[in-house]
Amino acid sequence: MSGVRVPLRPLSTKWTLSGWSGVYLFTALEVRIEMRMTCQPKLMLGVIALALGALAPAALLAQTRTEKLPDETPRALVVAFHSPEKGTGTNLGEQIRTKLQSDIPIKQMYVIPKATICANLEASGFPCDSMPDAITSRLLATSLRADFYVDGNVVKTGTGYKADARLVLARDNSMVQPLPSITANKLGDVASQLSKAILEARKELPDERTCETKLAAGDAAGAITAAKAAIGIYPQSTIGRVCLANALIKQNAPGDSVIAVASKVVEIDPRSRPALIMLGDAYAAKKDLNHAVEAWTKLIAAYPKDVQLVSTVVNKIGQSGQAAAAKPIIVAAVDSNPGDPDLVHLKWLILLATKDCAAATATGEQMIKIDTATADTTFYLRQAACYASDNDPQKAAATTAQGVAKFKNNAGLWSLYAQTLRMAGQLPQSLAAAQTAVKLDPKTEHGYLRIAQAQIELNQPDSAIATLKQAVASGEDKATVGQFLLVLGNKAYKDASAANPPKREDFQRAEMILAASDSTAPSPAAKFVLGVSAFKVGDSAVRENQTAKTCDLAKLAESSFLTAQINIAAGGSIDAKTAQQLLSALEQYRPAVQGQVKKFCK
Repeated sequence: MSGVRVPLRPLSTKWTLSGWSGVYLFTALEVRIEMRMTCQPKLMLGVIALALGALAPAALLAQTRTEKLPDETPRALVVAFHSPEKGTGTNLGEQIRTKLQSDIPIKQMYVIPKATICANLEASGFPCDSMPDAITSRLLATSLRADFYVDGNVVKTGTGYKADARLVLARDNSMVQPLPSITANKLGDVASQLSKAILEARKELPDERTCETKLAAGDAAGAITAAKAAIGIYPQSTIGRVCLANALIKQNAPGDSVIAVASKVVEIDPRSRPALIMLGDAYAAKKDLNHAVEAWTKLIAAYPKDVQLVSTVVNKIGQSGQAAAAKPIIVAAVDSNPGDPDLVHLKWLILLATKDCAAATATGEQMIKIDTATADTTFYLRQAACYASDNDPQKAAATTAQGVAKFKNNAGLWSLYAQTLRMAGQLPQSLAAAQTAVKLDPKTEHGYLRIAQAQIELNQPDSAIATLKQAVASGEDKATVGQFLLVLGNKAYKDASAANPPKREDFQRAEMILAASDSTAPSPAAKFVLGVSAFKVGDSAVRENQTAKTCDLAKLAESSFLTAQINIAAGGSIDAKTAQQLLSALEQYRPAVQGQVKKFCK
């Protein structure tokens, strides 16, 4: 970089609208401002203003230097520290800059002066004494071509001041190097000690950069060597260890190696985002879910406002089966940020994952009031399913009714609507909703099954069996259909047995459903219950025919007992004792049935 002098006029400008990218060259200053980022509107306006020459003349004069700097000279940005006492954080930031400028030659590190920082902040709509957040600090560092920035907190104590600072890489603000906590009587003494700490920590940066470069080039071994050099020159290195852990992962090193390195990073910096992510994933890969969830929970606690990160972590925790561990963290984050739509959404997700449906549905209703856009198809599907799980079929049906009203062509919602209507006892409406779902998409999951279920409960077994044949023809798994019919057939048999008095027609319906199950997906269970149902039909027909004296009943008894004998024998392994008793009873019935057929079927 050439000497820093007062710029007179722009040499050239270049603008491209894809994302936007600006390059602005100043005559004597020769400072290139390159930006490739998505800015907050306020920040973008400010940066554009700077690029168009909004830099205040006083600020430019303050930068005047005649000394030429090499292009590779590191650039350091120190922003105002956060402090509850007005002016303290801004004052400390300036004192650190001043001390750094005296502690290290400009050719070794250029400390961006206050005037330049103020010009950028003011052009972006912020006052000069702003205490920037992490996003603003990174944007500021990027626009000023800083290699790193330093920020922190300072508080006044009974005897002086206490400051906690960190060095953050401008290219990736998740790469954080905590600096030693400083306590001193005077703010100037704090600045002096922090200057020394910054200069000590910066010694690791060249080797860490080499590690990153080699890792990007696929040279994991070279990256490990460079990372170890960074740690050797600065033993408390966190960013060197993060690069080392990434290189170990690239080498497919054992998980314990990654865990050891990442754990050391977390020991130094409990909020280290990359280390906590690697730690959680490494433990999960080892199936050590307790430690994985512990790491992920610390990550959520450290960054509750990073919605994408928290959403990803919540999903991992949910899949681990240990979602309860993250629940209090999310709930606490929402309670401390009431009305935040992203956090409320995350609370809803974690409550669903922990199957706390009472709290989840209440949170869901709150969520769509705060942000109506969250009422998408997924919301209605999950919310209604949760109401159903919480034994509230009326609200489940009402929720899905709202969903199908809003998304009329969503087959999945119509299918769920059919299920919730059935649970609410509205069988004709359930049948109509299931038929709508299948009409919209014949391959809707369990669409035909829900039609058949409604038809059976509406006493339409013939229609149900025809529907299930369509289900198989449409690609529904035969085993699923067979099991579905077996469940329905078992229920029909139990209902028939529980009736007082039992009715032959009820056992005949059970027999029909179970025969359909066995023909779709043969099983000993279907055969056995089918045989028992047929036995009950034959027994009832023989008894009724003692007074009715009809050929039809005699023939029904004969065919039913034949069906019973074949299927009870085939499915006898389900209940060998009962099977033997029934087969013996069939032998005893045989003369009576033969006598009725001979007598009434002439």
